[in-house]
Amino acid sequence: MPKKATALSRSVRASLRSASNPVAASPATNAPLKRSKPTPAELAQLPPIPEVLRPHLDILFVGINPGVVSGKKQLHFGNPQNFFWKGLYQSNLIPQSIAPEDGYRLWSTWNMSIVNLVQRTTPSTSDLSRQEMRDAVPDLCRKISECRPKTVCFVGLGIYEIFAAQTKPTPGLQPVVYDLSEAEAGKPPLRPLAPNEALNSDEPPQFAYLFVMPSTSGRTTTYQNPEKLMYFKQLRYIRDCVSHSPPRPIDESTLADLGPQHKSRYFKQE
Repeated sequence: MPKKATALSRSVRASLRSASNPVAASPATNAPLKRSKPTPAELAQLPPIPEVLRPHLDILFVGINPGVVSGKKQLHFGNPQNFFWKGLYQSNLIPQSIAPEDGYRLWSTWNMSIVNLVQRTTPSTSDLSRQEMRDAVPDLCRKISECRPKTVCFVGLGIYEIFAAQTKPTPGLQPVVYDLSEAEAGKPPLRPLAPNEALNSDEPPQFAYLFVMPSTSGRTTTYQNPEKLMYFKQLRYIRDCVSHSPPRPIDESTLADLGPQHKSRYFKQE
């Protein structure tokens, strides 16, 4: 009798769970119901996510392109599984935790903004061809040259790989800068930073630092969130140095201390 009662109670509990969540499973097969995916025609009707640019931003973030959730909501990094907005707050790049819906405060309050390399919404970044991404580089150069940010942060190694035509870039502060004095910006005007150039306070800097961090997408498993956060902290340190009046030198050892000590998919913060 006890065994039969246990089996019965399990059956009752399963029935109650199914009744309380009728959309979770198909009554015929007891298999999860699949959500309908938007068709390519439906995605093509989504407009580009609005971008706000202003002169001399502290940081201009560059994403690759909108995913389905972001495209439908018309919000940058709009998927709740994305670590971007959490990383901004947890690293103290912004003093308050905000939702993607309040992303406008990034430029209205904290002098930062977001653009995408490609404007087209796709289910996955793998739906973008390398040629489509390369074709978008001149327009990104135009945006950088026009708003003249102090630092450009590429949120994804693949974006910088296309932008700089560099195979397997290393995340973090790059050894080259974006030369803002170049008149033609169709091709990224990258050059090494001259000694003490960053400390010249007589005139506005004629370059932008370039920083690369792993993608903050929840699909990116090569880097876990604790490791991604360390790159946000490095970026905050760079922002604080560059925005200081007069600018402070960026100390490589401080950057190394803030960054992850082991770059692997098995990284765990101790």
